Amino acid sequence: DMKPFYQWKLKVLPLMVKWFQKASACQDYFEESVDVFQRRELSAMYRFIRGVPMLVADGYWSQQLKQVRVKKRRIEEVEKQLLEILAKKRKLEEEEMQVLDRLSG
Repeated sequence: DMKPFYQWKLKVLPLMVKWFQKASACQDYFEESVDVFQRRELSAMYRFIRGVPMLVADGYWSQQLKQVRVKKRRIEEVEKQLLEILAKKRKLEEEEMQVLDRLSG
């Protein structure tokens, strides 16, 4: 039963792999073949991963959301800089118009 491990989410997966590696070293004490042990290991991993597929999907989409937000923040920063540049340009154009008015007047 893999349900008790779900509370630790995917963090427990490397621990499971290590546990099976250590257990395989003690295989002389088991009364089952290497093939049976490997099937048991694979079955346990499969049951665990099958029980937490949404964690994998949620992790993927959370990462995608972070990337989108970073890109959006960068664009907002560039947009702010552009608005500042446009404001400076408008101010210079106003100054230019004032200078031209004084020259012609």
